[in-house]
Amino acid sequence: MLQSFFNGLSGMITFSHGLDSVSNNIANMNTLGYRGSDTFYSALNSGNSFAGVRAGGDFVNTTAGEISETGNATDLAVQGNGYFILRNEGEVFFTRAGNFNFDDDGFLVDRATGYRVAALDEFGNLTDINIDGMRQLMPEVTTQVNFSGDLSRASQTGEATVTVFNSLGEELELTFDFTNNTANTPGSWLVSIKDENDVEVGTGEIRFNDDGSPQASFNQFDITIPGLNNGTANTPLDLTLYFGEEGTLAATTSLSTTTTTSSINANIEDGRGVEGLVALSFNDKGEMNLLYSNGDTETPYRIALATFNNESSLIYSEGSLYKAPSNIDVEYGHADDGAFGTIAGESLESSNVDLVREFAEMIIIQRGYQASSRAMNIANQLVEQLYDNTRG
Repeated sequence: MLQSFFNGLSGMITFSHGLDSVSNNIANMNTLGYRGSDTFYSALNSGNSFAGVRAGGDFVNTTAGEISETGNATDLAVQGNGYFILRNEGEVFFTRAGNFNFDDDGFLVDRATGYRVAALDEFGNLTDINIDGMRQLMPEVTTQVNFSGDLSRASQTGEATVTVFNSLGEELELTFDFTNNTANTPGSWLVSIKDENDVEVGTGEIRFNDDGSPQASFNQFDITIPGLNNGTANTPLDLTLYFGEEGTLAATTSLSTTTTTSSINANIEDGRGVEGLVALSFNDKGEMNLLYSNGDTETPYRIALATFNNESSLIYSEGSLYKAPSNIDVEYGHADDGAFGTIAGESLESSNVDLVREFAEMIIIQRGYQASSRAMNIANQLVEQLYDNTRG
């Protein structure tokens, strides 16, 4: 009979623990990325005798929460099994709450804790995501100008203009004056290159075959523009002027014998000025895409995700963060690879707590606690009855 006291007491203690878990789930029903916990009960035995009950442990409910759009470019959600990876002073944490932003130093961090979001480098190692040096696209020097169109055999001149970029990303407008030199050399055109101040900065010659295609060894030439622009000393600009492949009519030609006007065009092969970052986004593979003012894009990072061989054994750390115990295997990878799932950009995952389920669980716990208390009360009455009989 005395064992009934211990059985009832163990029931009350265990149901109290279950209520702690349920109340914590309800309190976090609006916590982003929160995954509720389930308490499991285990019977206690002493030999062949019953010895009550104990809490067998709390396990993470791995059901995914609802995903909703936010419109914020750095808000991310995982559709699948993966967890985001956060790092802080050597510690590694895992979370489903992707409410991230960039801090003052350009690192992508968790808004709530400031812990840094991890990516994977080319060797599969965890690395921080930092765009501090990517807010501007550095200038690129122009190295080649490509020409197209027709230098009419019946014309004496032609002209084309183009804007190139120097080592500082400054624009230099160049004018190319073409002079028909066929009277001296068949198919020959002389080229004079002038800067925006009408100062000649280079010369050259191109030649065409009888069929109007560029002639071998005269289809391109190199010039060096002095390194001075708007009073600023720069490295000299080396340019290749390219007029097309020898023997073809795909680029620059010299065909027409009827029109006295040449139609020659010039375009840069490469080069750009300093371009600012205008937009940032993440795709379903977790790739961070940077869009610059000139339309160029860069993809410098890809969000790292983690999966576990026993997800329900994750340990609560703080907020919506979890840590992995030493007895479970952690695998790092990327979204859209294997079991990691995909990334939903501009979205966040809500808590997976089901309020109806939690209320039902509370009713069960309440009844169990009451019944355990009642068992102790009945045992106490029986003991009192025994004492009364003994005194009689």
